[in-house]
Amino acid sequence: MQLDQKTKDAIEDIINRREGIASMQSQIKEDIKAIAEHLGGKPAQLSKIIALVEKEREKGDVISGERDIIDAAEEMAAQA
Repeated sequence: MQLDQKTKDAIEDIINRREGIASMQSQIKEDIKAIAEHLGGKPAQLSKIIALVEKEREKGDVISGERDIIDAAEEMAAQA
């Protein structure tokens, strides 16, 4: 298969974007770990809280979602 320069550039762009996504995912994982540690909880707990808030936001219920974060953070801090 012969690739012209435009196709090669497009493939290289995809590779670069995938690397960027992987880097961002890694940083998010580290951020979650640090926040969970600060709150005295586990990263899995915080990830679940974040996922629930994201679902609330998708539904347009942002205020309720923000309340969930605050409640969860208070609970995690009380466990410490």
